[in-house]
Amino acid sequence: MATDLDHGPAMALPQPALTFTLPSLHDGLTLDCRVYHPHSLVASPKSPPWRKHAAVIAHPYAPLGGSYEDPIVNIVATTLLRTGLLVATFNFRGAHGSAGRTSWTAKAEREDYMSVVGFVFHYVHYLDPFRPSLLAHIKTNNEGHMSPPASPSPLSRTLSDVSSPSLPPAKEVPILLLGGYSYGSMITCQLPAIGTILAPFNTPAYGSSAAEIRLRAQHLAEKENIVLASARAAAVDRQSGRSHRKGIGMRIGGDEENRASHDSKRSFSLDPEDRIRKGVAELIQKAKKRRKNHHLSGEHIAQDGGVIPSNIENHNHAEPAHDCLLPVPNTTTPRMVYILVSPLQGMITNLATMSLPAPSPKLSWKAWTRPPSKSGKAHLQPDDPDIHADKPLAEAEDKLVRNPTLAVYGDRDGFVAARKLRDWASRLERVPGSQFRAHEVSGAGHFWTQGKAAYIMRDAIKAFVEDILNDTAS
Repeated sequence: MATDLDHGPAMALPQPALTFTLPSLHDGLTLDCRVYHPHSLVASPKSPPWRKHAAVIAHPYAPLGGSYEDPIVNIVATTLLRTGLLVATFNFRGAHGSAGRTSWTAKAEREDYMSVVGFVFHYVHYLDPFRPSLLAHIKTNNEGHMSPPASPSPLSRTLSDVSSPSLPPAKEVPILLLGGYSYGSMITCQLPAIGTILAPFNTPAYGSSAAEIRLRAQHLAEKENIVLASARAAAVDRQSGRSHRKGIGMRIGGDEENRASHDSKRSFSLDPEDRIRKGVAELIQKAKKRRKNHHLSGEHIAQDGGVIPSNIENHNHAEPAHDCLLPVPNTTTPRMVYILVSPLQGMITNLATMSLPAPSPKLSWKAWTRPPSKSGKAHLQPDDPDIHADKPLAEAEDKLVRNPTLAVYGDRDGFVAARKLRDWASRLERVPGSQFRAHEVSGAGHFWTQGKAAYIMRDAIKAFVEDILNDTAS
């Protein structure tokens, strides 16, 4: 049976399961986000089990046209989706749909990325549609021939209390893959360790961006749990020959998907956004009520009962402030994995010193970054030795050697000289115990348009991730 992969590497992503917005941890600016569900979350009971593996992929430089619509982002995201990972893409500030403008130092973009990571971590934690207790509720209500409600039913409002999300098998720790292409890979390199990323979400204050992100993740996951469990129950009914019964939920994936336009700040369909806000408000009220009940009963409110990253401060189990969310219980620290496609090694110094060459606003991303001329020199030359002097292994780079990391680049990249990429990769690979690996593709440029370059890049990513998944499952 033919698949999209048979017709070229630039296969189209399916429709996202969710299209929504998040506030940035940096300053609350609105970011466009999408989430794609893997085959393990389809209705068929024959689909593989949901293992809670996930990925976030970042796009190229926004002022030059980079966005989550980029074809290389498409290839990477589709490849990961087909290996069984839930995949999230997003637009940095200033990119198509997202508010604000690109910063000079990339600090804001780092926190944009961290915002999406926080969402995905909590969304995956709560996304557990096929747990027995939830399926039992769905079956019970289906037997009552309930019709899809126009507004949340009492059942949907209480499903989050049926049981806590189930954990993956004891020997299998979910992976969380963070990656990016071009500018997106540079931001990925700058991200701190996962414990530092998740720390703001541990006990965030009500009304903060971190609290909003965490609650949106919980709300959307609980809604998807209802939808996916209902679809699975209906599929089982059809397979067993029983009469078809209507599910109890409605598809909410694609919130804000039908917006008609974008203005300079933010334009979106208010109805789906209002539904999310209402759901978040309900979760806040539940959280406050639970805290009040604990206080009246004199019980101590425990901190996170699950695995907490070692660098997330726990305050010796001290009770969080009354205007903060409680830690999420039973979370599991994922195994971190990184993928860097056409990394802009060395340009980080340019951005940090506000010395990035300013392109003409009339030039597109591809025009500014077109391949080297016949003379062999790039039209822009960010490989000046003074700019790209090697630096000691920084904390942000340290995560690339301590965790499985794949850097894929071409030897004809018009941004960074191949020797610079080789030297950088060699330095990281030589660190004792390093899990960093590089894959240089002969004849490939920054845009992977030469010959079979995109196929080779795609296959390298696929093999890398499959090896990690096999290792995780063993």
